[in-house]
Amino acid sequence: MEREKKIISGPLLEVDFFPVWADGRRMPTREPKSKASRAAQKKYNDTQMRKKAIRDINANFDNSDIFMCPTYEQSKAPQSYDDALADVDNYFRRIKRRRAAELKRINKLLASGVADERLIKTKRKLEAPFKYYYSIEEVKYKTGRYAGRSNWHFHMFLTGGLPREAYEDCWPKGVRVNADRFQPERFGPEAAARYFTKDAQGRRRIKHSRNLEKPVIKTKDASFSRRGVELLAKRRADDAAYWERRYKGFKFVRTFARYNEYNGHWYLSVIMYRSDQAVLPEWKVGDWLTE
Repeated sequence: MEREKKIISGPLLEVDFFPVWADGRRMPTREPKSKASRAAQKKYNDTQMRKKAIRDINANFDNSDIFMCPTYEQSKAPQSYDDALADVDNYFRRIKRRRAAELKRINKLLASGVADERLIKTKRKLEAPFKYYYSIEEVKYKTGRYAGRSNWHFHMFLTGGLPREAYEDCWPKGVRVNADRFQPERFGPEAAARYFTKDAQGRRRIKHSRNLEKPVIKTKDASFSRRGVELLAKRRADDAAYWERRYKGFKFVRTFARYNEYNGHWYLSVIMYRSDQAVLPEWKVGDWLTE
């Protein structure tokens, strides 16, 4: 039978159609004991890492939050991974102190009788739990004065509530500390997450706070037959009106359809996004295989 699996990550909706056995187990996609090639396995792993980043970011951050890319001045860069992490932890502590001070200031204004919808909105944001999601990438200089030394680049999502300048000022270690609003509706819901999965110059690791919300997963079996999924893949894959009728409140972004030669079934992934914009930006991730 065919399974319809919905993954809801904030405003992002993914719908996967794929075959399962009667007992609910996934149907195999290749012969028993056969292994994917090293290149195919790497592609699969990269795709899954990309998916996780996109889901986590959309489930936990919106256009009231901050995306920034701090790094170090060459002379200030620590030479160990642990020291770089310590700098980030100290940075988060400074941000939390600024958030607490700003919340205290706003509460005093509101208590004095100042009525301002923007203040109330900011107060709610500052009262929300502080979350972060970032990648840390090590780069080794090969030439020049700092040849052989390390530097570190970060791509960060942070809970908003403070002016962008505050996020920049709290990083005292280096250059290129541009804090911007996360704008998925302008640049695409997967745009910033591409930073986390592009080819790194050195090793990269992803770190995040423990309080991230998880995507919501819902499954439904036998809503479509094998033939029905095939027709979706062949005739409805790019039918935006159809998908927007079926999943009301979401706008169609794109689909990924593929046929599995081994089991003879079609697989289909539909990407949608909840937005007030008439047209969403192009989805630039090229591969999106069903899990």
